[in-house]
Order: sequence, then structure tokens, then C-alpha cells
Amino acid sequence: MAMTREQYKVIADRIFKSQNQRVAVEAVVFEGLSSYEAEKRFGVPKGTLSRNVRKYKNEVDYITTVSLA
Repeated sequence: MAMTREQYKVIADRIFKSQNQRVAVEAVVFEGLSSYEAEKRFGVPKGTLSRNVRKYKNEVDYITTVSLA
């Protein structure tokens, strides 16, 4: 199940503390940036963004599973 940007923002506001993380993950998910590129562009600490993207995708999987139950 693909999320819209509006749905993404609701999820991201809940699971990410910093705005930089939210914007960087959004760029990876919706614009196809690599985690490395997004870390550099948005000032996210090196090595954390791929974990954040995975966290978002796990949340989407959970929401999808619950909505289909």
C-alpha cells in the first residue's frame, strides 16, 4: 500500500523527532534520493537515514496489516 504525502506527514510527525529527518526520509521515499545523498542535503547525521527509512516502511507495513485485518 503506497502512502500519499499527506499520509506520510501524519506518520512522520509521530515517529521522527526532527524536521530534518522528516524531510530527508520524504525525499528518499517520494523523490528517489539515496539515503547518503539525503543525509548530506538535509544535514542528517551520517548513517542514520537508512534506519529511519526502514522505520517508516515498517510503520506502513504495520498500518497496512492492521487495516486489512
